Amino acid sequence: MTVTGLFTWLGGGQPNDVAYRHERTGYALTGAAVLLFAIVSALVTAFAVGSVGTWPVLGVCAAALLVGILACAIARALATRRPDRMPDKLGLLARIGLAVLTGGLIAELAAIVVFGDSVDRTLDERAQRDTATAPQVVAARAEVDRARAERVALDRSITKAQQDIDRALEIARCELSPSPECPQTLITRVPGRGPEAQVANDMLDDTRKQLVIAQARVEPADRRLADAEKAVSTAESAAFAAADRGLGARWQAMNEYTTQHAGAMPLRILTILAVLALALLPLLLRWWRGDTSFDRATAALAVRDKAEQDAEAAIAVKQAEVRAEAERLRAEQQLTSARLAVEADTAIDREHQRTRIIAAIGGVELGITEPPRRAELPAAPADERKDSAVSAEGFVTPNLPAPVAAGALAPHRAQPPAAPKAGGGLELPLIGTVPFTDTAARLIRPLVPAFVATAIDNATHPLRTAKQAFEEVEEITFTLRRTRKVTVDTQDSHGSSGYQLAPGAPDAAHARRVAATVVDADYRQDDPRYSALPAHSGTQPYGLPPHQQDELTGRGTRELPGHGRRELPRGH
Repeated sequence: MTVTGLFTWLGGGQPNDVAYRHERTGYALTGAAVLLFAIVSALVTAFAVGSVGTWPVLGVCAAALLVGILACAIARALATRRPDRMPDKLGLLARIGLAVLTGGLIAELAAIVVFGDSVDRTLDERAQRDTATAPQVVAARAEVDRARAERVALDRSITKAQQDIDRALEIARCELSPSPECPQTLITRVPGRGPEAQVANDMLDDTRKQLVIAQARVEPADRRLADAEKAVSTAESAAFAAADRGLGARWQAMNEYTTQHAGAMPLRILTILAVLALALLPLLLRWWRGDTSFDRATAALAVRDKAEQDAEAAIAVKQAEVRAEAERLRAEQQLTSARLAVEADTAIDREHQRTRIIAAIGGVELGITEPPRRAELPAAPADERKDSAVSAEGFVTPNLPAPVAAGALAPHRAQPPAAPKAGGGLELPLIGTVPFTDTAARLIRPLVPAFVATAIDNATHPLRTAKQAFEEVEEITFTLRRTRKVTVDTQDSHGSSGYQLAPGAPDAAHARRVAATVVDADYRQDDPRYSALPAHSGTQPYGLPPHQQDELTGRGTRELPGHGRRELPRGH
């Protein structure tokens, strides 16, 4: 790819699809603006991150490269036109907002780089203020205060020990040799080495020992104080070095400096405006470029692809609906079949149980006879029909057989009547004859309610069974008759010598047969009745006079075609 092709691609076009030179120039100019914004963003990021001082060189280069690529992608997206070419206010506002956001971030980084020295000075002052409140510094200073307090207390104890020594020495001397200058209340005023003099000497020795001990503690106290002061200095240095000097702290310092100094704010505003203009430049160049041939081709391709995708989606949806409907119908068919099978089984079981009950109660013998085969009557000949001239081919309907109801009950053979029994009593099913029950029933009948008497009366009579056989015959007769009457009115000034054939003419029989025959049969096969008219060798073919034989054309047709409805030849 050439440099011009690279700039054209960065500008939102394709090097091989831009047809005109001026359009290619516009795309290249937009690509140059995109590349410029990416380079500026990368450099500003590198300087801003490098000013922190804690990032390695590779980290700074990686951050600058990442920001440059991201800025280039955003700028190219701004320079690329949408393929559908439809007005999109929301998308336009989103693009402008993205450009402003990116430009604002790069502008703030640029302001940090521009005010770098002022930012460092502000950070140092802030670190100095924050050092006094650092935890390690506070702890070190507390240790120094304790060491100093101990050193002061040690000095006081040494001074007191020296004063005690001087006083004990004076008392000891006065006890040994009293004088007017001696304190009169502290001595006995008895010269010589007495007990009081010995006590004064002992007190002097104790005081001297305490002084020696206090003086021995001076050097460790001095070392401790020096170490504490050194620790304070170290803590302050560490707190100053550990102060926040990151990118966020530098931005806060820059913001504080520009807000507190009136001369720094205009420079910051100009920096922000310049970077924002650079970020919006690809979008502005795209607007100024206008609609190109590449944009129109891309829009047409997008519309065509969308239409194809919509068509495929509609076809897929319709196919899915068809499959769902087919599955539903198949499930309904299976459900109906299962329901019918269950109902048939239930009906068969019910009929079997009913047959068993009837047979068990009344002793009725039931049977099922096979339906006899349908007898077919012989076909009637064509000569016996009313119109023998009409062909029976295509109209022959077989005689319907006389249907016999299947599953008819077999006739039950008559049984001879049972002989009356000599003994009295009721004869009950499954029990037999109970003696003297008929007499008891006649005596009890007047004394019980009507329904009980009816039950007793039914019980006294023997069980009678009756069987009825029904034969149902259904006869269906089809009669199909189709008649078409053709009436031809002919007016001729030559009397009856026109189309009227004489009764004795050779074509009269054939004409009557054609006029009276109306058959809707299949004439795809050759019908033997389609025969050619007899050839006329006389001077008047078709019964026409000589002067009218040439008036109509097409009179040479002597045979109708073997397809379609039979009709007279068409006149010309």
